[in-house]
This record gives sequence, structure tokens and C-alpha cells, in this order.
Amino acid sequence: MGFIAVGGALSVVSGLIALAVSFAAYRYLKIGDVGLLTYISLSFTFLGVGLMLQGAMSLILGLRLGNVYEDARLADFMGVTYLMVENLAYLLLVIGYTRETFWRGASSLAPLIIITPSQLRRYFLLGHLVFDASQVLSILLLMIILFEGFLLSTRSGSSFSRLVLLAFTVLLLAHVTMLYASATMTPFYYIVGELVQFASFSLLLAFLIRWYRVE
Repeated sequence: MGFIAVGGALSVVSGLIALAVSFAAYRYLKIGDVGLLTYISLSFTFLGVGLMLQGAMSLILGLRLGNVYEDARLADFMGVTYLMVENLAYLLLVIGYTRETFWRGASSLAPLIIITPSQLRRYFLLGHLVFDASQVLSILLLMIILFEGFLLSTRSGSSFSRLVLLAFTVLLLAHVTMLYASATMTPFYYIVGELVQFASFSLLLAFLIRWYRVE
């Protein structure tokens, strides 16, 4: 199994874990009605579905199960689409943490929502620039999430908030690793980044399940 197929398989597995995170967050939301969990559930739904579709296309391409030329074009399209969905998911998390940290009303978030389309237009580019730009934006959004999450944890004193921050810190490391892989043209580090991403999703799922049982 080649690099593309391995990366695709990891994406599919990570997508399944992301959907499990979404389900766990939604299940707890039904009981506790915690606002931030709404954004976690929705964003990880986007991440999960996007990762599974992108991973499936990469598997088909890597295992040469169809027309290689047509599959490659479709895989490129799916890749760009997923990069857009990924950063939309992170933007939702930024909105969720911003709401919990600074506001309580959804109306205060309208300016953030309005700028979403203009932020996503930059991805209609070609080559490595698409991937690199996406990773840089993902890193920026995750840094905002971590900072606002830190502010929220200092105010609430919740151990769960700190555990979630740990999972997002690992996810930030995954995107830094993937950006490094692209900059150095080293497929090995991309696989490492996929594994770190999988670990971050698994950590978040474990924390949600643990929190659900404690509560």
C-alpha cells in the first residue's frame, strides 16, 4: 500500500473518530445544554464527513481501483473542498469559544459569520499553495481557539476545558507537522501529521466520554 493509500486510510479512520466526537458532544448537549458543545458537535460533523470523503477518494486513487487520471482530478477537487470545509469547521470553533469567552448572545457573532465567504475564496488556487494556505489558516484559527479556550478555563476553572485545550494543542501540532511536510516535500511527515491528528480526535473523544460519565 503506497503513501496515498495509507494517508487515505488514516483520513477515513480519523473521520470516523471525528463523527464519534460529534455524536458524543451532541449526546451530552441533549442533557446539559452547554452552548460550546453545539459548535464542537457541528464542527466535528464537518470534519468527519470531509475526512471520510477525502480519505475514500485517496484510497481509490492509491489502490488504483478506477481510472487513475479521472480519479486524480476528482481527488484534487475533493482535497480543495475538504480544506475549505476544514477551516469552516475551525471557524465555527472560534465562534463558539468567542461566544463563551466574550459574549452570551448569538447576535454579537454576526460580523464573524459574514466574513466567512471572503476567507474561503483564497483556496481557489493551484498546487501546494492551496494546501500550505489552508494549513497556515488552520494554525491561525487553532491558535485563536487555544487562546480563547485558555481565557475560558481561567474563568471557569473547569478541568474539562483544560483537557479539551490539550486535545486542540495536539491538533495544532498535527497541522504544523503537515505544513512542514509540504514545505520539505516529505511524505513521511504528512503521515506523521495524520497520525497526530488521529490522536487529537481520539483524545477529545475520550475526554467527552469521561466527562459524560462523571456528570
